[in-house]
Amino acid sequence: MAKEYIKMNIDDNHLSLGNLFRITKELSKNKSSALQTEIFCVLFGVDSINDTTVNNYCVGCRKIGNDFKQIYLNFQKRYANDKSIFEDIIISLLSIIDGNLYLIERDKKTFINNNASISELCKKMFNITKNDKSIPSDLLNKINGLYKEEDYYSQLVETLFFIILGKKQPLYEADVKREVIENVLNDTYISSKSLEDYLALKLKESINYDYSLKRMALEGNAYAAFEQATNEYSGFVKGYPRYDEAYKYLEIAASYNHAGAIYMIGKMYYTGDIGTKSDDDLKKAFNYLERARDLGNVAALNVLGLYYLNGVYPVTQNKKKALEYFTKAADNNYAFSFNNLGRYYEYTDKELSFSYYKKSASLGESWACNMVGECYRRGYLTEKDEKKSYQYYLDGVSASFRTMCFYNYYNLANIYINGKIDIGVEKDVNKALDYYKIASDNDIIEASIKLLYYYIDKFLLEHKEENKEKIYYYKKVIENHPKYNDDIRKEVEEKIKKLYEKKSIFLDFIF
Repeated sequence: MAKEYIKMNIDDNHLSLGNLFRITKELSKNKSSALQTEIFCVLFGVDSINDTTVNNYCVGCRKIGNDFKQIYLNFQKRYANDKSIFEDIIISLLSIIDGNLYLIERDKKTFINNNASISELCKKMFNITKNDKSIPSDLLNKINGLYKEEDYYSQLVETLFFIILGKKQPLYEADVKREVIENVLNDTYISSKSLEDYLALKLKESINYDYSLKRMALEGNAYAAFEQATNEYSGFVKGYPRYDEAYKYLEIAASYNHAGAIYMIGKMYYTGDIGTKSDDDLKKAFNYLERARDLGNVAALNVLGLYYLNGVYPVTQNKKKALEYFTKAADNNYAFSFNNLGRYYEYTDKELSFSYYKKSASLGESWACNMVGECYRRGYLTEKDEKKSYQYYLDGVSASFRTMCFYNYYNLANIYINGKIDIGVEKDVNKALDYYKIASDNDIIEASIKLLYYYIDKFLLEHKEENKEKIYYYKKVIENHPKYNDDIRKEVEEKIKKLYEKKSIFLDFIF
């Protein structure tokens, strides 16, 4: 059976000749004139080329011929001494895109860098560059710097060198799968057999899955041990978190250099889920987090940033280093680091702060969705927009329960309880009560207070026993809440006075 190859021109995952041609054609004013052969001839300085050959190169089913690679090897040598050698090539490419013959005599690089079409081409190619896992980090950093400096000419040159001389093609599915496994297991002591056994369990077993997972974990399978640990940590095994059990399984996975397990042990020491948050425990946490960082764990960067931001033992406060860690994690789209960057800049650069919160919210992070919603509702850090606010709260409640910010439910309940016709939301008391209850059940004291007041008013109207019971229940919930204070006590007592005004109501149940 023929090996299945990966097409190089159908998505944004490969910085390839095929994707350069695809983006060029998408941007071209006249699609019919932006032929693959014409683009190829411009880039390689040849008069003609077989259309099938170009198509094979672009699709990725054939490697680019050695004769054409030699052209770019020669360009590479000349470019080291003369940075202008690609100016006419890129201007010709631009002529294809804009459908306009450009005859530029001077300041060609400036003309290229100031052209809107080239800017758009470089933006799209840069986004592809970030997605391509085969690009060396030094080249990625170089292209990133050129793009930020708006040196689009040099960015395109580096891109051309890579897609013609550096990018491997054809790529076969089987080879990629093998390489993925090798990369996943790199720097670990985990065997490919362990990964194979774990994946077989995930894909094939269902009825006895929990039993089989636990058995596999105890037998030393790092992936099974990590999953069992996260189940214990999240309370999925017994209905409540068992941190000691989670730690037991994390130690198994960590012994194989499982980066996620090492991070979780560090985080648990840092938060006090295990240990006592003593200096010794905090130092243990720090060492685990540094080890996880060195193994490529992004979440560890974020917590290390918190260490330096707050000066947690064994480090001293260093906001510059904290910012560096948060930024590194954010470069990997780690939502919680976007949150920390938002907090970092909240009082010094409101626009930047809000942009970080929005980036986190765009990743579905529930706390950030609520934060952005509150910003729009209050006109804080941005202009007031209650319709956008409502949408962000909705986005917030669609997040995973494990990372849910329940203030989203509370804020939605505040909208539904009376409705907001100006933003297209009709009154829905039942939905509001459901959302208040969800928020109250998850320690949002404001929701408990709203429910108490609702049932007081309802009892005053109806005198039903069920409302009396709910008044008693939510009063106790409020009084037992960690945030309960004198101000809340006085406010609640003031509301309950309304019940005393009704002499016919028996009030013994309240106190």
